[in-house]
Order: sequence, then structure tokens, then C-alpha cells
Amino acid sequence: MIREWLWAGQRLSGIRDSRLTRGLGFAVIEGGLSAAPYPLLYVLLERVFEGTARAPFIAAIAAALVVCLIGRIAAGCCAMPLVFSGAYAMMAEARIRIAEHLQRLPMGWFTRTRSGELAARLTSDLELVEHLWSHFLGVCASGLAMLGFLLLFLGWLDARLALTVLAVLPLAGLAMAWGQQLANREGEAMLRAAGDAQAELHDYVHGIAVIRGYGRFGAALSRLARALDAQRDAMVRLELKPAPWIGAFGFVIETGFVLMVLAGTYRVAGGSLRADTLALFAALSLPVYRQLQEIGFATLLLRFGRRAMNRIQALLDEAALAEPVAPRQPADHDIVLDDVHFAYGENEPPVLHGVSCTLPARAITAVVGPSGAGKSTLVHLIARLWDVQRGAIRIGGADVREIGTDALQARVATVFQDVVLFSGTVLDNLRIGRPEATRDEVIEAARRACAHDFIERLPQGYETPLGAGGGALSGGERQRLSIARALLKNAPILLLDEATASVDPSAEADIQEALSALVRDRTVVVIAHRLQSIAHADQIVVLDAGRLVEAGRHDSLLAANGLYARLWRRQTRSREWRLAAHGAGPVLAQDTPG
Repeated sequence: MIREWLWAGQRLSGIRDSRLTRGLGFAVIEGGLSAAPYPLLYVLLERVFEGTARAPFIAAIAAALVVCLIGRIAAGCCAMPLVFSGAYAMMAEARIRIAEHLQRLPMGWFTRTRSGELAARLTSDLELVEHLWSHFLGVCASGLAMLGFLLLFLGWLDARLALTVLAVLPLAGLAMAWGQQLANREGEAMLRAAGDAQAELHDYVHGIAVIRGYGRFGAALSRLARALDAQRDAMVRLELKPAPWIGAFGFVIETGFVLMVLAGTYRVAGGSLRADTLALFAALSLPVYRQLQEIGFATLLLRFGRRAMNRIQALLDEAALAEPVAPRQPADHDIVLDDVHFAYGENEPPVLHGVSCTLPARAITAVVGPSGAGKSTLVHLIARLWDVQRGAIRIGGADVREIGTDALQARVATVFQDVVLFSGTVLDNLRIGRPEATRDEVIEAARRACAHDFIERLPQGYETPLGAGGGALSGGERQRLSIARALLKNAPILLLDEATASVDPSAEADIQEALSALVRDRTVVVIAHRLQSIAHADQIVVLDAGRLVEAGRHDSLLAANGLYARLWRRQTRSREWRLAAHGAGPVLAQDTPG
């Protein structure tokens, strides 16, 4: 069992910390020293019964007991720090390994997994495994060692009585196995219920603004309450259903002591066993039964914890994006899409159908089209958040799948529609993609993104702490920080997924001017719904229902009178709409010319 957990821990963390192994070795020594006083007490009591105990002998036994006690304490003091430090180090490595693995998973995996369920695996499951590693592996090692030494001693005293002690183990093991089976089944249900409850709680907290805006507290609270009730019921079943079998395990163990005494009494009556030997054997067998119960319960916990470990291991078993054996280096930073097909799942409808085009290096390419046309998907495929099902995407002549994740990430900076800011200072958030950047370089990037002025107005400027998500900032301010972060990274390819959606028109003009100045050094791909903001792009790619329908510059696309021209006219007309009184309330009305 301990070996199984050590192997599983090594597989989970990718390392085997020698401190844990040494700590378990000291725990075995501690268990042996815990068993050593019982043979000494037997020798002493035997002399007492025979009337041959003398002061020097008693003093020697007392000294030996003191030595065993000191040795046990010393071994425990060595074992505990080593086991704890080794277990925590391996769990820390496991957390880092899981985090590194998650960043290499395709984004489709995250869309299929609720964030609360993932959080449950990364928090409660990991904490359970860590607790069992640090608190129960040492206890099990020490307990098994003590039990083994005591059984050997009892066998030396009287092999037949020792076999009587062991006779109940098959029945006790059967009871524990039934209890374990129920605990596994209910434990799995409890872990699922805990994941669902955490997911519902996560959705409730993060969606509180929407819930308040639509007055859906009742429905949201009811859904959360049902999840929490299900978790409570699952935890109660986990405690109650295995309880009869666990109680039966303890009862069988205790019954074994009674059977041993009865068997010994029968032999004493038959003259094949001395009464004082039976009395000493009965006294010395009590710790054996106690250790059997403790090890049984520890085994139950460890086997239950294996379910949590398996759930964590399942994360590491998820297929990551394939890494090339011999990464290729792009010759330039032009982007070629060659017959790109993509769908988010095997049974999902295709999002992109045979898209082929070239996005020139050191130029601005705008990707436009109606909602659901596949614009964001196209940009995400360039950044290799997913892999294409058919076709290829090449950067500088090298397939993105052959470049390697680290090398590709170093060449690409992305600004998404939904800005993610982390707990830390403004400076920390801006340096997220380039930690070694100087303060002057950070300020210059912030100036280009029109973020410097509002940062300086914050209470501590660039040292102002931001909460998770930057909740105290406006949407436009968060977006400008995200743009500044991408500019600071200084990657040769810049992907902007509706990056100016939350920016006011004056700031948007400044940002567009800054982006235009960067064309000489970067390949820029911009997704935009406001066509006016990309009218001066070097190339405009028009998507519709996942297909490339047009490509060219603004003037030529207007002259072609296709989808782009229709979108342009529609947005031009929409800018002429105004609020006008109509009947009982305001409605939208269009200005009439003249």
C-alpha cells in the first residue's frame, strides 16, 4: 500500500523526493522501537513471576526502556520533518507540473470542463492527497513496522496462539473490503457532488452582476442550494453507508482477542500452556489488535484518497497539444492559412471551411464579418490555442505545429475581448509577458496604449494593487492595460481580438495610430466589428459562415459591392440613428436627409 502510494506520488509529481523515503525509513525505526518495550516487559514480568527479579536486572530493563523511549522520540523527530518536507515538496512539484500541463492543453478541453470542477480538483482533491501523504504515510509505515515486530515476538512466544491472533484477519479484511467498496462508491459520488457545488458557487459569485441585473436571485440561489444540499447528502452517505462494515471490522478484531483468550484458556486447562504465559501473551497482544484497527482505518483513508489522486492524474493524462521532436524556426513572420478546416468537437458543426489566404508580414490585416463567422476562431488557431483538423497554418513557412509551444508563444502576443488581470500591482500585470522589462519600457508601452495617464491617477500609480480581474477599473482601462501588456512583450506578431471594443473613440484613435507605427516591426492581425476603425488596414479579410468570401483593401472591397460593402453601408446608416419620442416612450428613429 505504501509502495503503491509512493509510486503514484512519483507519477503525479514527476519526481521522488529522497527526504520522503528517508522519513519513512525513520518511521519504520520508530515502529520497531515502539514494539521493543514489549519483549523487555515480558522478560521482566517473567522474572517477577519466577521470583528471580533482582535490582540490577530491573535497573537494566528500566535503562533499556528509557533508551527505547529516547530512540523512539529521536526517530520520530527525524521522521516527521523528512516526511512532511518530502511530501509537501512533491505536492508543490505536482501543482507546478499540473499548471504547466494545463497551459499546453487545447482550449477546447476548458470549454468542456466547468471552471468550478477544475477548481475542485486543483484545491480540495490536491489538499486531500497532500494531507494523506504528509500525515498518514508515516503513521502507516510506523504502525506496520510495530505490528510486524510484535507479531514476530508473539510467534516466538507461542506460535499456535500467534496463529489464533491472525485467524480473524481474513474475516476482518472481508468486512473492511465491503466497507472500502461502499466508501469508494460513495466517495466518488461525494467528489462529483463537491465539484458540482464548487462549480455552482463559482458561477454564482462570478455571475452576481448579471443575477442582480435580472433579479434572478431566487433561481440562482435555488440552483446553488440544490448543489450544496446534494453535496451534504453525499457526505452524509459517505459517513453512514460504510459505517456498519467498518464497525464490523472493529468488532471482528476485538472478537479475535476473545477467541485468543478462550483458546489459551483451553490449552491451560489441558496442561499444554502455563497460565502466566497466557496472561503475558494476552497483555502483549492488546497493542497488536490496536495496531490492526489503526492500520485498517488508515488503509481506508488512503484507499479513499486514491480516488482523489486518480482524478488529479486524469488531468495529467489529458492529451496536450503535440510538441515537435525537432522544432522549426520561421524564416519570417508572414502567416499563411492553407485550406484550414476546424470544428470545436467531433460532433460539432464546422466553424471554418477551407479558409486559405496570406497575412503579410509587417502589415495590418483586419478580419471582419458577421457574428459567428469564425473570426475569433481564426485568430485563436494562429496562436495555436487549438489545432486545425485539416489544412495548415504556417508562420514564416513553418507549420505552427512544428514550431513548438514555447517558441510560438515568444513570437505571438494576443489581446482578447475578455481582459484577464491578475492579483498584483499594475506593474506586475504589465510585465506578465516580459518580467525583465524596465520601468521605463513599461511606461513607454503604457503611453502607446493610452494607459499612462489613468495609471498615474491611481492612488499608487504603477504600484497600485489590483484585485483579481481588476474590478476597480473600467472596461476601457482594463483593455488598455491588456494592450500595453501585449506591446511590452514586443512580439513580432500581434493578435488583437476586438481589442478596442471597450475603449472610448478618442483613445481608440490614439491606439490605432500607435498600432500603425508598429507595422514596420510586427505582423498585426485585428478583429474588428467597427469597420471604420480598420478602413486603413493593409488588407481586409472577410469571413461569412466560416468561409473566406472576400479579401482586399477598403476601397476595392467597397467597389466590389459584396458582403463588406453591405456591412459598411449598414454601419454607416446605424451612425445616423437617434433617439426620438414616439407614443408613450422613446424609440430609435433615423434622421432624414436635409
